[in-house]
Amino acid sequence: MDLGNYEAIDWDDEEDEEGNLAHCRRYGIDEQVVYEVLTEEPVEVRLALETAEGAFVGPDHARTQLWTLLFDTSYKRGDWLRPVTGWNAKRAEIREWEQATGHTWRGRK
Repeated sequence: MDLGNYEAIDWDDEEDEEGNLAHCRRYGIDEQVVYEVLTEEPVEVRLALETAEGAFVGPDHARTQLWTLLFDTSYKRGDWLRPVTGWNAKRAEIREWEQATGHTWRGRK
């Protein structure tokens, strides 16, 4: 999944309790987390995916947390990236990010 192919992030309305924004917020992920991960060295990682097209690991701006975020191409427009879910990166995902970036993760683990 090439993140450069996407022009915008597709979030459902805040009022939609079943939407992707509400789902992500239940896991501590909001618009700011997604923005920060996408601009702070995101690395695609290998995960068995059923409900998403790609999984990316990246830090927040403060580099206190490494996140794993799952994305899909929006059903609304092919050039919109749709967040599906995410979590605090697990050890295996952190190792993949470290190998891809050449950095050692020193934030919270």
